[in-house]
Amino acid sequence: MTLLAMLVTIPVGAQELEHGTWTGTMTPPPGGDVTVTFEVGETDGALSIVMSAPLVEPPMVFREVKLDGDELTFWWAPDIRLDCTLLRKENGSFEGVCTDGTGPDGEGTLKMLPPSRD
Repeated sequence: MTLLAMLVTIPVGAQELEHGTWTGTMTPPPGGDVTVTFEVGETDGALSIVMSAPLVEPPMVFREVKLDGDELTFWWAPDIRLDCTLLRKENGSFEGVCTDGTGPDGEGTLKMLPPSRD
C-alpha cells in the first residue's frame, strides 16, 4: 500500500534529467554550429544546467530550469535574455529553440546529447 501511495504522489510525466556531462551544439543566428558541453546536476535541490563553449568565459548558467514530461525550459542571458524550450527526442537527446522574442532574427537552436554510456 505504501508503494502505491508513493506512485500516486509522483506527477505524471515527471522524469529525471540524467546528471553528468552532456554534449551538443549551439546554433546562434544567423547560423554556424558551436560545440558546447552541458553540466547537468542539482543546486539547492533544484535541477541545474551550466553550458560551456570554447572561447566563452565564464560558463553560462541556465535559470529556472524545468523538466515537464518531454519539455525542458529555461532562460539564460549572455548579453540579452534568451528563453529556451527544448523537446526530448526518441534517442534521449533534447533539441529546440532559444529566442530573444524579436522573431526569426533573434532565434537560435540548442541540441543536448546525453552522457555516453561506455
